[in-house]
Amino acid sequence: MTKHPLLSALALIALAAPAAAESTRAKQAIIVDHPGGRVLFGKAEDVAMAPSSLTKLMTLYLAFEALKEGRVSETAAVKVSKRAAAARGSSMDLAAGATVPFGELVRGAAITSANDAAVSIAEHLAKSEAAFAKMMTATAREIGLAGSRFANATGHTAKDHRMTAADVAKLAALTLQRHPERYRMFGERELRFRNQTYPNRNPLLGSYAGADGVKTGMTSAGGYGIAASAMRDGKRLILVINGLPSEEARAAEARRLLDWGFARLSR
Repeated sequence: MTKHPLLSALALIALAAPAAAESTRAKQAIIVDHPGGRVLFGKAEDVAMAPSSLTKLMTLYLAFEALKEGRVSETAAVKVSKRAAAARGSSMDLAAGATVPFGELVRGAAITSANDAAVSIAEHLAKSEAAFAKMMTATAREIGLAGSRFANATGHTAKDHRMTAADVAKLAALTLQRHPERYRMFGERELRFRNQTYPNRNPLLGSYAGADGVKTGMTSAGGYGIAASAMRDGKRLILVINGLPSEEARAAEARRLLDWGFARLSR
């Protein structure tokens, strides 16, 4: 894979002490001003965490890179393996042996966090999910995500599978910069695939002004988390929180911290 130097917005990220009055129920959290890279708030942001489906940001980043470099096309026919079809958790109901365009798999992973789509992407780009996980880890090193290591493409809990909130925020920023046209699919409210409708799992879409992506996640090991981005008055924030106890707590904390972040930017 072609190495890409870390873009300026990522290189500028340096931890800054948050306001003393601010706190969060999340176990890990970070708020970043994009594209400047200024960290407005952090809590255990460099501590390894179980990232659950936030992992798919790296799966999709590699898919976007492959599309951009012409190593795969949107219309490339991908045969769904038995292993991919049997993936646990969120899915787009892919059947083993079915043929699906690569672009539809990307949409399924981005919009409805489909695990069967993520495994299919991995197997198509690297022949096996294990080989793809090694590619994910190698790419993380190339782009400066020092706290990330991957064992799968979906985020299922596994030994040596980890990210940090700071790494997730950096990856979201890099995706925004390198693939702005593909980033927009994270904001689509639903996926229509083969006469079925699958919702986007991001609770901020349509309910929080300016929210336009990116991914939610949940495992028993990591709790409820979200990487979210929102733009108001020409200013964009990237938020990552993880370790919340419920969907409701995740949504409420994301809204509260984004409100705090935008208020701070307006000072």
